[in-house]
Amino acid sequence: MTKPESVIKARPSTVAIRLFQFLLLAAGIIWAFTFSHGHLDQTQIPGFLVALAISWWLTPEIRSRAMRLGLVDQPDDDRRIHKVAVPRLGGVAIYISIVATLVIMMAVGGRFPKEGGLAGIAAGGTLIFVLGLLDDLESIPAKVKLLVQVLAALAAYSLGVRINERIPLPFDIHFGFINIAYGIDLGAWTLPVTIIWLVGISNAVNLIDGMDGLAAGVSAIASVTIWAIAMSASTYHPYPALIAAVLAGALLGFLRWNFNPARIFLGDSGAYLAGFILGSVAITGVLKTATVITVLLPMLILFFPLLDTAWAVIRRVSRGKSIFAPDAEHIHHRLLQTGMSQKKVAYLIYGFSALLGLIATTFVHQEKYYLSIGACVIAMAVFFAEVLNRHRQRLNKNESTYLPPDQSS
Repeated sequence: MTKPESVIKARPSTVAIRLFQFLLLAAGIIWAFTFSHGHLDQTQIPGFLVALAISWWLTPEIRSRAMRLGLVDQPDDDRRIHKVAVPRLGGVAIYISIVATLVIMMAVGGRFPKEGGLAGIAAGGTLIFVLGLLDDLESIPAKVKLLVQVLAALAAYSLGVRINERIPLPFDIHFGFINIAYGIDLGAWTLPVTIIWLVGISNAVNLIDGMDGLAAGVSAIASVTIWAIAMSASTYHPYPALIAAVLAGALLGFLRWNFNPARIFLGDSGAYLAGFILGSVAITGVLKTATVITVLLPMLILFFPLLDTAWAVIRRVSRGKSIFAPDAEHIHHRLLQTGMSQKKVAYLIYGFSALLGLIATTFVHQEKYYLSIGACVIAMAVFFAEVLNRHRQRLNKNESTYLPPDQSS
């Protein structure tokens, strides 16, 4: 008994996908040498393409190894939305994709930039990734995780990732003995404010990682927004823009395997890493230009994870629970309880996040740049969803009807 024609075509299809991944990688490297002229500060687009190609290829490889090692997330409590065991080491693919891409881009550019906070993001990001990875392998107490997160933020701060000492305000404040004009001078408070921001965003992204594709998709949209804003004439910070572009590419390639139905999760390693990088590039790529508008932009860019985290903290404290106590009352849980599917909830939150990103870029006149990147990302997402996923589902359906000769009875 021979296999159906669709099963026979599965291998050529895999070859075609590998070829497309190679073309993306080659296009990114060639672009870096030609259109970017080997200048590292002009490698945002090639960095995005290379990270996308590496992540898209690497994620299923990490997934298969996690499955063999039994490193999966079991649906063992009411908070879990998934019904089957799913590997949780997606952060490994994200981390390797980002590091490999930045190494390639720096090899093309021939330098390691001292500006842009890259060293701080690398040191702090690596530390927080290792923390998340250890937590994925064996649960770590919340207080220990918080301590390591603070150490990661301290490492980033010491290497240049820090909020400006002056925060401008849209108006002066005169109330009794309080007299604040032109802005708030943080002074020594710069350090704790920076740490609170980095630790807060890292945990905020981790908190929304409770549904297929949610954290990765929202983080990818935030990355594209920061990428566009950092490249504006008024803020122009090319190296944070490069890191944001690379993160966006790595997340998009990963999202190919993480969107509902997810075949691999970000895990704490991926969620912490994405949040830490987003928090860092929001500082170095947006807040480094201290104006009233740029101070407000990160709130728009990261509005959804910040809102969900603030609501979770208020909810738990008001009930006398620890702020680290998990529950099933996040925004995505509430939307799912209305009867919406995971895909519809993801699309709704993606759309909301993308709209806020558009508003944010409009303030710095980068909406055309943002929309151009967004159009390319949507085109790739449609290719993933409508071409690759439908082809895979068709193959799986046909394979399920095929039984080898010894099982035909």
